[in-house]
Amino acid sequence: MAKIIIARLEPYPSDEPTGWAVGFNVICNNGRTFYIDTPVSYDEATSDEEAVNKAYKKLKESIDTQVKELERKSPLLGKEISNG
Repeated sequence: MAKIIIARLEPYPSDEPTGWAVGFNVICNNGRTFYIDTPVSYDEATSDEEAVNKAYKKLKESIDTQVKELERKSPLLGKEISNG
C-alpha cells in the first residue's frame, strides 16, 4: 500500500478564503512519488481534520489509479547507472 502524507492544508484562496486547499504527497511501494490536491469548501467541512477526510474521499479513486499505474513501472526506470 502506498504511503499518503498530508502536504498542504491551508485556507484557500488566500486573499478571501472560502475553504481549504488540501494536498497529499503519495509514495508508491517502488519509490515513485506524486502530489495531488483539491479544494474543500467551508460548506463541505467545518474543521481542518474534516477537510482532510473529505479531500481524501474526493481524491481516493484518482490516487488509487495513479498508484497502480506507477507501481507497474520497474523501480530501475530512472535509476542512475555506474559506468565504471
